[in-house]
Amino acid sequence: MAIDTQPVGTVAPDSGEPVQPGHAARAGGDAPDAAPPGPGPASRGGYREALANRNFRLLWVAQLTASLGRAVAQIALPLLVYDLTGSARLLSLIFVFSLLPEVVLSPIAGLLADRVDRRRLMLATDAGRAVLVTFLPFADTAWQVAALAILVAVGSALSRPAELASVPMVATPGLLVPSLSLVQVSGSVVRVAGPAAGAAIIGAFGPAPGFWVQTICFTVSAVCVWGMVLPRASRPDPGAPIVTVANPRRAALVTARRDVWEGLRVLWVNRVVRGITAAEVLWQVVGTALTVGLVVYTEETLDLGDRAGVVYALLTATFSGGAALGALVGGPLERRIGRRRLLAVGYLGPLFLLPFGLDPPLPVAFACWFGLGFADAWAVIGLQAYLAEAVPDAIRGRMYASWSAAITLGGAAWYAVAGWALPALGAPLAITLAGVIVGVGGPLALVLTGALAALRRWPTGVPEPTADPG
Repeated sequence: MAIDTQPVGTVAPDSGEPVQPGHAARAGGDAPDAAPPGPGPASRGGYREALANRNFRLLWVAQLTASLGRAVAQIALPLLVYDLTGSARLLSLIFVFSLLPEVVLSPIAGLLADRVDRRRLMLATDAGRAVLVTFLPFADTAWQVAALAILVAVGSALSRPAELASVPMVATPGLLVPSLSLVQVSGSVVRVAGPAAGAAIIGAFGPAPGFWVQTICFTVSAVCVWGMVLPRASRPDPGAPIVTVANPRRAALVTARRDVWEGLRVLWVNRVVRGITAAEVLWQVVGTALTVGLVVYTEETLDLGDRAGVVYALLTATFSGGAALGALVGGPLERRIGRRRLLAVGYLGPLFLLPFGLDPPLPVAFACWFGLGFADAWAVIGLQAYLAEAVPDAIRGRMYASWSAAITLGGAAWYAVAGWALPALGAPLAITLAGVIVGVGGPLALVLTGALAALRRWPTGVPEPTADPG
């Protein structure tokens, strides 16, 4: 299924089916009748052509540097908390608290991404986070760390929908898949270099300097965003009902509530978005295994002493190395085997964690995480491309916010489960169960939600004439 041969247009948000460019699709109404989308110009460009676009290049560098800071902090934060508490439960609880802002603020964040200047929103959140992480090295209790982590998470929650919605805006027409592949490849390379650098920094100086590196990275990201020019975001569908209320404040509240509801509704009625959301909620189990599970695995199961932090960082870097190679292969391969197959193979990746149940030697553990990262890259490329095409730009920010909130809520729940499961089951068995749950449940979620059926019709199907009832 050569999805990349299609131009990026709009998709009926209710049906999950592609709509020819030029046909409006309401977020809350029926999909318009349209002719089946015909083949568009082939996407023959690559990374060089994608980077020739100045605005995409600046956005790419901004996301790259911010990712570098997060990659270093990903090593420093769990080790800092574990050093302060020595408790897997408290470590999980702090991660739960840091995820809550994205759940609570997602309606506001999505609305902001669709209503205000996305560039200014990203600039403000980059600057705010750069200041906040500067204080993390001076925290001497777990709750101080938790408070700062929550505030940083607020900035990330407000910024993330705008970042995701901006990529399709600045990507060169016909080069969405190469652009997404480049973001994934470079992000994976950074996630290799970041943990490796984090391991070196932590081994020599402790966790504190890792957060200063993150401050520098957020600052560089803000500078790049400052120099970027974003096209004006599409306005809401002119056919949407106009709110006429005598009180202007009440009118604004009614409009805001309607706009937020549109983003939430798309998350449910659009089969593609619904299926990917369900599968990604399950994938957060892998996230808990990569953070809390690996910390306990290196600190307690392997009992590596002072070397535990370095081995944890190297295992994380190995996962990201697999993701980098997977993204390099996945971008060109998508044009040959089709995006749907790329996504399907990627969702089977968690099965690489099954050998952990046999208490494997350390080289096998490294190989398992590498394989998981390789497959994860294929899943990310496929799902991000489908999500970008699944809804029109006018509600894309709200869709991303609702999608991120659902995934984050799932992640918070899984972190809470991990806090109980790891002491009870031990890290090897818990990591193995994570692989089974996600490796089997992810593809099953695509089937049960109707997403797979919608994706089969994607290149040539006629949009459904009415909203998908679910």
